[in-house]
Amino acid sequence: MAVEIYRNESLIQLGTYTTDRADSGEVVAALREKWAMLRERNLAGDYPVDILVSADGDERRVKIVELFRWRSLHHRAEAELDEGCCGMQARIEALAGEPVHESYTEVVRGFNHNFPTTGGTELLKGVCSCLLNVEGRIKDFPLSIKNGVVLMHRSPGTDFDGDGRNEMYLDIFMHGGEIDINGFGPVRVSQNFNVPNNGIVKSNGENGHDFPGTAIWRVGWKIQTPMGYVMTDPDVPLIFGPATVNHYPPVGTHFHSSTGPVALIHVDSGVQIGTLTPGELTAFDIVVSKDDEVFAEYPNRPGDILEVLERHVVAAGA
Repeated sequence: MAVEIYRNESLIQLGTYTTDRADSGEVVAALREKWAMLRERNLAGDYPVDILVSADGDERRVKIVELFRWRSLHHRAEAELDEGCCGMQARIEALAGEPVHESYTEVVRGFNHNFPTTGGTELLKGVCSCLLNVEGRIKDFPLSIKNGVVLMHRSPGTDFDGDGRNEMYLDIFMHGGEIDINGFGPVRVSQNFNVPNNGIVKSNGENGHDFPGTAIWRVGWKIQTPMGYVMTDPDVPLIFGPATVNHYPPVGTHFHSSTGPVALIHVDSGVQIGTLTPGELTAFDIVVSKDDEVFAEYPNRPGDILEVLERHVVAAGA
């Protein structure tokens, strides 16, 4: 089965070492130093190394596992020829013997088939495509923000509207991305904090399952450009969806937009300088997910987003 939705996961390196308990602290310290060296030389990926330690069925022996990601096949080959890296690996093997090394090319995380019962904060990577027009400067430019991030809070699965099926409200704390347009300059898209930026997933499932569900996002943008700040019309939200989602997080789901074109307004002058037509939003990677430890009420109030979803479902004939 081909799984390609986690596009940033590749070249996972898993190393297993078995050593005497007395040497285990030194092995762990050497593994930390090894990963720091790989990072400083730009050979390892940006994930911190995970080092797992456990007894090996013998009180005198300890099993130590390292897990990290190479930047590429080229960088892995470069590390194999690097004198410093080779010396560090030889030092580790002198303490722990010949390790067992395994390489992987994909991380496939689990998915929830029901809305989580606990709220939490998620950081996702994603891509958003739009069509940009700036009077006298840009015409029908396919603006694609491939390095976008979304920091959001998910509510616990809750029947907000009392119809017997759960919803999960998504409150966006921050989102954005940037691109350099030839002949125009750098453009940074961020959210307009003066308008709603949120989403919701409504259950369509049966037999105790929340999924599949129908989801929608509503955002407004403030965009930094060489001409100064511009914003999408604050009275016209950018709507992505509705779309059917089969799991949570909704990684790999394509949210098409029916909004637009929307006026682009120069923030300082208040004059319309162009239009933006939203295209598609896709989350392709989970950076981190953390359940709530301190409950806060404010990110769990869906407001009118359910009505927004219902209007667009009817309009789409879904």
